[in-house]
Amino acid sequence: MPTVTYPSPVVPGPPRIHLEMPEGWIQVWAPDTLVALRDDAQGTDHFLANLVVRHYQRLAPFGADEITAELGEYAGQRQRGTLGALRSRELDGRDAVGAEVSFVDPQAGTVAQTHWFSTRQRRDVLDVVQVTGSFAGSRREADGAVVDRIIDSIRLDP
Repeated sequence: MPTVTYPSPVVPGPPRIHLEMPEGWIQVWAPDTLVALRDDAQGTDHFLANLVVRHYQRLAPFGADEITAELGEYAGQRQRGTLGALRSRELDGRDAVGAEVSFVDPQAGTVAQTHWFSTRQRRDVLDVVQVTGSFAGSRREADGAVVDRIIDSIRLDP
């Protein structure tokens, strides 16, 4: 009897991910993520910056229009949620599109997020890698720069 394995050529698994974690940050577990990191500052009175990497698969098409719609819905479900303009960049040599979202959290105050999506077609499905960095809106310069450096360090193996 033939056997089926996962991952396989028909249903490939998520890519291997390598990134640089800044000093003072720790890796944590978060549901439905491949990687989750957060600032390990103790005794602070602000929302702690964090970054998560997710992987999922979608049927094509899944591009700029679908990403804008999903992020718009996400922002619309939050208190005073706003969606910034769609942007593009490279994520380890792969095209990525994303946008900034901000909203007010009852406990954390204003939260800013940067979302990046990179896709790769495999047969009939698209592998989607989504990177989301979150930080206190009042700490955009300091924490936003750290999140950007982490995103710049990401390496994806097929």
